[in-house]
Amino acid sequence: MGMIKACEGLASLKELAFSCSHLFNYIHVAAMMNRVAKAYRGHNAAEAQHLMLQLSPLALKCVDDMEGRQIANILWAVGKVGGIMDESFVSKWLQAAKMKMSEFNAQNLANSLWLLAAHVKLPEFNAQELANSLWAAAKLGIRDEPFISSWLLAAQAKLPEFKAQELANSLWSAATLGIRDEPFISSWSLAAKMKMPLFNAQELANSLWLLAAHVKLPEFNAQELANSLWAATRLGIRDELFISSWLLATQVKLPEFNAQNLANSLWAAATLGIRDKPFVASWLLVAQVKLLEFNAQNLTNSLWAVAKLGIRDKPFISSWLLAAQVKLPVFNAQNIAEIRWAADKLDLEVG
Repeated sequence: MGMIKACEGLASLKELAFSCSHLFNYIHVAAMMNRVAKAYRGHNAAEAQHLMLQLSPLALKCVDDMEGRQIANILWAVGKVGGIMDESFVSKWLQAAKMKMSEFNAQNLANSLWLLAAHVKLPEFNAQELANSLWAAAKLGIRDEPFISSWLLAAQAKLPEFKAQELANSLWSAATLGIRDEPFISSWSLAAKMKMPLFNAQELANSLWLLAAHVKLPEFNAQELANSLWAATRLGIRDELFISSWLLATQVKLPEFNAQNLANSLWAAATLGIRDKPFVASWLLVAQVKLLEFNAQNLTNSLWAVAKLGIRDKPFISSWLLAAQVKLPVFNAQNIAEIRWAADKLDLEVG
C-alpha cells in the first residue's frame, strides 16, 4: 500500500501495475483504481482509461472478496474516468454492489451514487428510476457533472412518462442541485402542463408550478409559500405570473411566517430583484417583531436582502441591531463578511 500511495501520477502508477500487479490483492486493486481516478485529468484521459482497462480483470477476479467500501470506491473511480468498461464489467460490478449495499455508509453511497450506472445504464432507466436517481443525488448533496449531463439526456426523452410526483420531485432535486438547464425546464413545463391537475399542494410547492402556481397559491401555507419562492431563486426563474400570484397569496399569510420563512422569502425576493412596496412594507412590520427569533444565518440573510433591495427602514434596522447583539457570539466569518457588506451599503456602523 505504501508504494501505491507514493505514486505521484499516472506514469508511476502504470509502472507499478506493470511490475507488481501479480502481487495485488483486492485492497491493492481498489487502491490502485482509486489513485488512477484521483490522478485523472482531461488531458490524460486516454492514459487513465487504458490503465483502468488493465486493472479491470484483476478487479473482477477479487470482487467477491471486497468489502462495501472498496466496491463503492471502485464505482466512484470508474465513474469518474468514464466510458471505459464493457457491459459484462458493469453488470458484474453492479451485482456486487447490490450484494454489499448494506455495508455502504453515507460516504460510500456518496462516492458511488451509481456514477457507473449514470454513464452506462441511465438510458435504460424508467421514469421512476430517473426521478429517484436525481432525488438521491440531491439528498446526498452530490453535484457530479457527468452524472447530471447523462441524467438530463436520459430524462429529456422520458419526461412525458413521469407521474406528477416524479415531475415534482425531479424539479425539486434540480433546484436543490442548482441545475439550470433551459431545455430540461422547457420539456418539464410541457410535461407538467399535462399532469398539473394531479399535483397536490406539496408537489406544487416542490416544483414551483410554473404553469399552475397562480391557481393553487392561495391554498399554500406559510412554509409552502416560502419554499416555492426559494425554488424559483435556485432555478434562476423569474416568471412574472408566478411572482404576481405569489405576492398576492403571501400578503395575506405573512403574519404566519416563522423566522426561517421570513428570512428565506426576503433573501429570495432580493435575489430575484422583486421590489414590491406593499410586500416589503408588510414584511418589515412582521419581521421586526420576530427578529429575536432569527438565528445568525437568518439575521445575516435578512440584512443582506434589505441592503440588496435598498431598504432604509430605521425602526427595522434598530431592531435588527439589537437582535444581532444577542447573536454576536455565534456569527461566523462568512456571516460577518456579508453583514459588513450590507452595512456598508446601508451606511451603518456595526463595529
